[in-house]
Amino acid sequence: MAAVSAPVHGGAAAQQAHEEELEEPPEENKTLAAAAAAAAPCSPWSPAVAERYDRREKLGQGMFGDVYKAWDRVERRFVAVKRLAGRTGGGFVETGPHDFSRQAASLAACRGHPSVVELLATYAAGDGHGDSYLVTEYAGPLNLRDYMELRRRERLPRFDEGEVRDAMRQLLAGAARAHAAGVLHRCVAPENVVVGQEDVADAGGERVGRRRVYRICGFGVSEPPPALAAAPRAEGGDGSGMLASPSPYRAPELFLGSEEYDGRVDTWALGCIMAELLAGGTGGAPFFGGELDAEVFEKMLRVVGAGGIVKWPGMKKVVARDKAEGLREKYGRDRGCLREVFPEEVLSPAGFEVLEGLLRSNPDRRLTAAAALRKSLLPPATKDRSLF
Repeated sequence: MAAVSAPVHGGAAAQQAHEEELEEPPEENKTLAAAAAAAAPCSPWSPAVAERYDRREKLGQGMFGDVYKAWDRVERRFVAVKRLAGRTGGGFVETGPHDFSRQAASLAACRGHPSVVELLATYAAGDGHGDSYLVTEYAGPLNLRDYMELRRRERLPRFDEGEVRDAMRQLLAGAARAHAAGVLHRCVAPENVVVGQEDVADAGGERVGRRRVYRICGFGVSEPPPALAAAPRAEGGDGSGMLASPSPYRAPELFLGSEEYDGRVDTWALGCIMAELLAGGTGGAPFFGGELDAEVFEKMLRVVGAGGIVKWPGMKKVVARDKAEGLREKYGRDRGCLREVFPEEVLSPAGFEVLEGLLRSNPDRRLTAAAALRKSLLPPATKDRSLF
């Protein structure tokens, strides 16, 4: 949640050694932070929220609201406060009780997992109108898109397989927890992954280093567990599946308009992130980038192969017979070039088994998050790495 769509941090701010102070910062730092917050126009918080949380710098904003770092005066720690706009204007789309409950229920269902941002408190609009708020742990200063851009600017080495393995182990574990709880994220993308760091201790509890930590956030278009949902999922779907995810991370079945999907739409997106990290992770265009949806879809099928999706039994439910035949004729013999893009010197056979499994165009054969975690690529990493 601390990261949404717009990158807002630069390299200097990102390289602070440790952002999650356990005591309130010195008075002069508080004054500077307050001045910075005052300089940028922002909507006032509700009295209950403003009384407890001291607003600091803006972490980002999306379609439905903005996110700020804040100091919790009661617990004496930093948190992230996401405001959901209760009215259209200021660049935001109005959010109602259903949107608020969707995010709160999804985050609550995932509570306690280290790879999903922790929900701490909620503040609903008193009369069902007006702004509402979600308070989560402050998980770090950057989202993954920002971090890739930082590495490019600082000319740091590209991600090696060990780093990618560690990131994917954490993200797949977070996705597996969400799916086991009945949550579909539906918008897994680098902008919705927070990058932070934490101490590494030896057996005696002595601090020996720091490690990079990745947490999934941004549950604004998620599907919460049916038991916690404010409204049941519409019969046959509500048409939101295709619109929920940005096209570079959208699964092939969603491009075709399928409303019968599961957590494997999230694991496809994680496969796209894995490919992006391996390809350089330089903060530029996504791995499956393109100007138009049709261009993105075609690039996906050319790279991963179309044999899976054209043989997918669900095709006949979502695509007219003549269009299905056209897809088979155009792509049916395309076996893909994923291994050519990521040869063995870049990605080991074990690593490729995971990447290829996440990027299968046939959703019925695609790896689930739990299945991917069982692959040999993804044991806990043992090598210490500093964050910046």
